[in-house]
Amino acid sequence: MESSMFWPLMAFVALSFLVGVYTSKFVHGSGKRFLVCGKSMPFLVVGTTLVAQALDGNATLGNTGLTFEGGFWAGISLPLGLGLSLFMVGRFLAAPLNKMDLITLPEFFFRRYGRHVELPVALITFVSFSILLAGNLAAMGWILSVVAGWDYATALIIGTAVLFTYTIAGGLYAAIWTDFVQIYIAISGFLLLAGWILLTQDWQGAIASLPASYTDMSGLTTLEGGGLLNVSVIVSLVFGNCMALDFMERVFSAKSGATAARACYYAGILTIVAGLTATFAGLVAPSIVQGVSDSRMVLPTLVSSGNAPYIVGLMVMIGVVGASMSTCNGAILATSAVVAHNIIQRWSGTTFDDHKLLRLTRMVAVPMTVGGAVFAWVRPEPGVLLVLAFDIVFAGCVVPLFAGVYWQRANATGALASIILGTAARIVMNFVTPESLAGLDTLLPPVISLLVFVPACLMADGREPSRHHVVGRPAMAEGD
Repeated sequence: MESSMFWPLMAFVALSFLVGVYTSKFVHGSGKRFLVCGKSMPFLVVGTTLVAQALDGNATLGNTGLTFEGGFWAGISLPLGLGLSLFMVGRFLAAPLNKMDLITLPEFFFRRYGRHVELPVALITFVSFSILLAGNLAAMGWILSVVAGWDYATALIIGTAVLFTYTIAGGLYAAIWTDFVQIYIAISGFLLLAGWILLTQDWQGAIASLPASYTDMSGLTTLEGGGLLNVSVIVSLVFGNCMALDFMERVFSAKSGATAARACYYAGILTIVAGLTATFAGLVAPSIVQGVSDSRMVLPTLVSSGNAPYIVGLMVMIGVVGASMSTCNGAILATSAVVAHNIIQRWSGTTFDDHKLLRLTRMVAVPMTVGGAVFAWVRPEPGVLLVLAFDIVFAGCVVPLFAGVYWQRANATGALASIILGTAARIVMNFVTPESLAGLDTLLPPVISLLVFVPACLMADGREPSRHHVVGRPAMAEGD
């Protein structure tokens, strides 16, 4: 890659660091302000932070690589699933959950079902977002290593250190301020890349030279074309991302339920549009770049080595690094909050005040970040890690989430059975599903979760009090 990209990219990383650290002045020693900005954020701020969480290294770097290897549906499945998930959250979950004045998503399960349901949800989402964090640290470290000429481990350590420092300083405020710097550069870079391809390259000839399976519907409709796997990726992201800790943290920060819903729609549109440009780049890449054996190198090679204009390539590289940093920031915050608030505080029998919650969350962020970096070093596979992260929560937690909001007879017995058996089914199917049916291990466990949930709730109906009254109401208004 052109060495001239090194210093601009380092300047961008330094700027993100300085902006993030500066935002610590807005935290005021408050855990609630650190995690959800005191529930005061307007539409554009929430929408920007949501698209920054969705349009990460997986949906850009991973998307282009998967398209290069497997065709249109293999790549677009990532941003399409994420974008549609934002529409789903905006339509069905944003308003009622925002009104509950939550700090973390597992807190909904505590108030709706009780702490014995909250605990497995907290543990499952913790594992899921540890994987998500690793995927985005991997994308960030990879791009930094390519641009700087460092080895991957060095780039991963330096990038993680910068990210961790400004995350624990400013919390969600750091995410918001840096998101505005990062995400619009990313979107602009990918739009300019698509424009350059359309105006200067024989993109029609490039696409025509691809195997038919790369561009036709076989990628959705046939086993041979990867249809089952691609459909499972889309469905997993659409529903599994409704359990996304980082998305919901931003939904909770909105000043109203209506603001949160509109922000989700805005972010969903931008995610799909920007994702389409990355997929388009992956389709034409075989005619522009030659001899690429590692799919992670497709995008960096496409925008360097005398291919795309320098400014376009620089914006794309900055965009991928920035998008990964933003999502890592959200993942660190969300998982640390879950461990501090929903596990340690709940089960220690101690009620922490706002200041102690802030201190504990920052302390928990240390092993969280180190663990994510180690995982990213061992398994540097951004696109695969994204799907795995949401498969885990999709299997057992999504059914109790939606039912908890919309079905009055949903209860703790059904929720616990659904979570345990759905998650167990996903683990078992990971080892027994043949490669030819890859994707079935994603789609079947949530069906099992639903089939267990409904009869278990009905059998326990009447023996457990309904807690549906908590939905859409802050804790002080529940009378609990």
